[in-house]
Amino acid sequence: MINKLFIYHKYQRYLSYILEKLIYLYDKDTGLHIKRIKLYSKLIAKELNCSKEFISEIELVSSLHDIGKIFISKKILNKEGKLTEIEFKKMKKHSLYGKYILTYLKFGDIAKNIAEFHHEHFNGKGYPHGLKGEEIPIEARIVSLVDIYDALRQKRCYKDALPHEQTLEILKNLSGDQLDIKVVDSFLKNQYKFNKIFEKFTIHKKSSSILSEISKKHYTRVDDEVI
Repeated sequence: MINKLFIYHKYQRYLSYILEKLIYLYDKDTGLHIKRIKLYSKLIAKELNCSKEFISEIELVSSLHDIGKIFISKKILNKEGKLTEIEFKKMKKHSLYGKYILTYLKFGDIAKNIAEFHHEHFNGKGYPHGLKGEEIPIEARIVSLVDIYDALRQKRCYKDALPHEQTLEILKNLSGDQLDIKVVDSFLKNQYKFNKIFEKFTIHKKSSSILSEISKKHYTRVDDEVI
């Protein structure tokens, strides 16, 4: 008799691969980003002594955290500079869109929780539900940190890249506020490995004069948030 759990995992792995390719086709900047997110998430989950099953699944599905963005206008995704209030409201819907997509495709709770809750803040000031502390599933708290780390390090159309050391200080300041303290502590223990992953899976580009000017103004938009 064929193991149903084995079939489910094969299905989830194959479908994750297809969705990752779909995300890449929609927004090529995310290609290496989702690869790094998988590796970062696995690293944090191991440091937190999560189960082997959890570690395996978060590595597999964390790349789908922003799958809901396929329903967000490219004008908003690629806008240079700060989003308007209306644009930000539209952007925030991607977390619920992601949950709906993954529910329809019969992904498990870890994948759905990551998509829906990775923009919740430890202090209760995030979205879409304003969850606080351990009300937020641990998988979402992990991906929240690794997504911010990678977004800060990555050069996008609306921002220049930040060095590892500067990103490190920002995450320290977010500990206990936007981010879970124990997740930040796990990151700090492995921060050199994070930097190695980023350097290994990044195509470096020269900064444009416009991006340099944005950086000088100390403006940093993290994906769809301003911190």
